[in-house]
Parts: sequence; structure tokens; C-alpha cells
Amino acid sequence: MAACHIQIGDDPTIWWLVEPIQPSPLTQPLIALTWYPIHGILVLSPRASHVAIFSPPPVLVPEPLAVPDLYLPTAAGVSAHAGYELPGGDPQVLAEQIQALMHSGQSQTITLGGAGGTLVLNGATLSFAVTAPNSLGGPTPHG
Repeated sequence: MAACHIQIGDDPTIWWLVEPIQPSPLTQPLIALTWYPIHGILVLSPRASHVAIFSPPPVLVPEPLAVPDLYLPTAAGVSAHAGYELPGGDPQVLAEQIQALMHSGQSQTITLGGAGGTLVLNGATLSFAVTAPNSLGGPTPHG
């Protein structure tokens, strides 16, 4: 399998996808598995301002970072402390909920874990999100 890299909007993070995506206009929110820098599930909105897709030469795939359960776009990009801790649940279900929010343009409140609190996701403006469980399995990309 051949991986590809993408960069989304103003977030400086370069995402390594497990499977390549086609460089065509998005008409619906897309779900893709990521390997690096977070091993998780990427939900990409058609409202993203721009998406750059790179087909890299064969290289060793680095190990993913250990991060909280949900990453949202930031101007600083991914770090080991970027994101939100959630109280549990299925990352695939959360990715599908975010995909539905992006499709409908509606908002949803999510209860946070750790220190507590809530997070409001606005599907009308969210360009992407990555759900990142510690135990997400799956294939390792090559290239």
C-alpha cells in the first residue's frame, strides 16, 4: 500500500495517510486513516479552505505521537499536548458524528474527560478533526 501526505488549511501539520486520496473536489466529508503524526481517524470537511496532497518517495514511516483523543486544527500544529481528552467511547463513532456535523453544518456539545468541561464542535466551520484513541489498530503505510 502506498501512503500519501496531506496538509489542510492553515494547520501546519503534514498528515501521513494510510491510503492515498484522490486530488478531486470534496463534495462530502471524507474519513481517512492517518498514521503520522497521530495514528487515528481523520474527518475532512469539504469546507476546508485548501488541501495539499503530496505523494512522497519511499521512506521509513515514523512512529506516531501519543496524544489526547481528539485533535482539532491549530495554528501551531500537532504536539504531544495538542488536543482534547474524552471520557471514552468509540473513535469510529465519534468520527462518524463529526462527519454528520460537517455534512449538516450543525453543532454538537461534547463532554471532555480529564479536568472536565465541554467542547462545542461547529460542523459549519470545522475544516477537519482527528480522533486518536490509544488502541487504534490497523495497517502501517509504506512509502
